Amino acid sequence: MNWTVPAAFGLFVTGAVIALLQLWTRLFDPDIFVKMMITLGVILALLIAWSLVLRERRDAARLHDKSRLD
Repeated sequence: MNWTVPAAFGLFVTGAVIALLQLWTRLFDPDIFVKMMITLGVILALLIAWSLVLRERRDAARLHDKSRLD
């Protein structure tokens, strides 16, 4: 497992904790809360996309090595 999976899970948990804090304590102003959630969502999407790129590169390299006729 590479580093992107734990990082994405950590961002997800962080977003859930912030959402629960906002729900029960109104810790942040509504506009700040929305901006934080959007930012966390964009970073999470970028991590997932980067994970897919790394997996694709690894799979392509594996296929390339198996296709050699040495």
